[in-house]
Amino acid sequence: MMVHSKQRNSVIVRIAGAAGDGIASAGEFFGKICARQGLHIMAYNAYQSAIRGGHVWLQLHVGSEKTLTHGEKPDVAILLNRTSPAVHIPDMKSGGVVFYNSSLITEDLSKMRDDLTYHHFPFLETVNVPGATAVMANTMLVGCLIEVLGINHELGLDVIRERYSKKGVEIVDLNSKVFERGMEWAQQNAKRFDLALKGDGKKRMFLTGNHAFGMGFLAHGLKFYAAYPMSPSTGILHYLATKAKSHKIVVKQTEDELAAVNFIIGAAHAGVRTATATSGGGFALMTEGIGLAGMLEEPIVVVNVQRGGPSTGIPTKQEQGDLNQMLGASQGEFSRIVLAPTDTEDAFHTAGRALNLAEKYQVPVLILSDLFLSEHFQTCVPFQVKQPIERGKIQNSVNGQYKRFLITDDGISPRLLPGTPGGMYCSPSDEHDEEGIVTSDVLAGLPEARELRIKLQSKRMRKLEAIRREEMRPPTLTGPQDAEFTLMGWGSTYDAIEEACQIFAQFGTKVNHLHFTDLFPLPTEKVLEILNSCKEVIGVEGNYTGQMAKLIRMETGFHIKRSVNRFDGEPFTGEDIYNRVKKELAYV
Repeated sequence: MMVHSKQRNSVIVRIAGAAGDGIASAGEFFGKICARQGLHIMAYNAYQSAIRGGHVWLQLHVGSEKTLTHGEKPDVAILLNRTSPAVHIPDMKSGGVVFYNSSLITEDLSKMRDDLTYHHFPFLETVNVPGATAVMANTMLVGCLIEVLGINHELGLDVIRERYSKKGVEIVDLNSKVFERGMEWAQQNAKRFDLALKGDGKKRMFLTGNHAFGMGFLAHGLKFYAAYPMSPSTGILHYLATKAKSHKIVVKQTEDELAAVNFIIGAAHAGVRTATATSGGGFALMTEGIGLAGMLEEPIVVVNVQRGGPSTGIPTKQEQGDLNQMLGASQGEFSRIVLAPTDTEDAFHTAGRALNLAEKYQVPVLILSDLFLSEHFQTCVPFQVKQPIERGKIQNSVNGQYKRFLITDDGISPRLLPGTPGGMYCSPSDEHDEEGIVTSDVLAGLPEARELRIKLQSKRMRKLEAIRREEMRPPTLTGPQDAEFTLMGWGSTYDAIEEACQIFAQFGTKVNHLHFTDLFPLPTEKVLEILNSCKEVIGVEGNYTGQMAKLIRMETGFHIKRSVNRFDGEPFTGEDIYNRVKKELAYV
């Protein structure tokens, strides 16, 4: 068993096997138990695009204090199929512990590494509770883990009762017996880890970023959601579909992404709060529709959950490669907002903020998530709604002539819901006048048509400066003011960069952290002021070209000369960033 000079308050657990074996389900079950004890968990599920077969693994970092990433090398591994040992034993920390399914894995694993402790766990033979099936081995596995980690097993039984109560008392009792059988096996065959996993007793939620986006939309007045399933955004659709009846919203699965974006434009036109979500490939199909929303000045929210590209790329892996796509989506120029939340809780608040901004400025609001943020499980305290619903310039009646696209100083026209008496107007995709009448004579080159085009386009673009000035938040700068260098990131890399800064501090290097969540339009003057206060800035991005660094240079003229980039499909961890930055600095 692992020997430590001091009891640790965190542990990294990895479960590996074949797709379809219920690994994610076991991890979620285990995570909920830990969350009930008041522990903190960060979990990452690495899976292939095959529905069944192939190799998958789930890593959970459990701690008494907040765990910022899923970690690198596991302390404990549970290996369920023949592929697992060769993939994961080389990754183990020295002194780690391996539980393996000896029903399938028959070779002598100690020949691979002799600095690990091995426990053969014959799952199929050990699940000997009458009525139990092989699929319940995962419940037994969680019981084993709970025992060796010293976690309150009564919480496990509580989760089982909640999880299976709808299936009847017999199923609850059966799973409880299998869970307890796993604990008994661990008591007889393994030692407890030398850990001090002391939860604070506060119940925490254990959920994904996609769950948080869905919750944020519901809490801030969403009434219509349309989407076509595309990994890794589909979790938002699944979550909202389960809440449609209870929250009296309409959830529509469309035939494709083109239909989805046009559905939400129609819903926004009708006056309801609306959103969709997709990934990069689906967003590519939506771009003409997003331009339509820009011309019609309809308030829509689109979540792009990034994955590896180009094309279908690596569908179930991580990347931050779509920022350029957000900035240039659709033809021509129009005002838009691009936001990138940092973590699960921020996803909740960003969903509500996006709905507000879309209606206040009558523009498309684009949210950049990614596979890691949207699909990893994380413990969170219950969310609190921090912002009231702001619907912007909505009129309930007409006094005289109504002009939907009235030219105003701030570029935002009064909005009228269709059906209001005396409020008839046109809403065309072509250039138009203040009443919405198409100005086809622009093509004929008539002076008055050209002048009208200048006025209407300028009106739409004026919103951008108002948004930049009034709404966009500057990046946060955390850490010592006299830092030797600054790590710059955006979106979901926040916690990993924070962890990297902590590692640098442990080795005596002062590093601080500059992080962007509001990507476009940048509050240029504030951004430049912060950048100029930094001694040296190193970009940390999950893409090849450093897209955020290029946007900063384009908007401010500030050149971030050095960067560390990851685009192999896996998310950053603090240890990974630390090693990459050290390597980059070695070239000086």
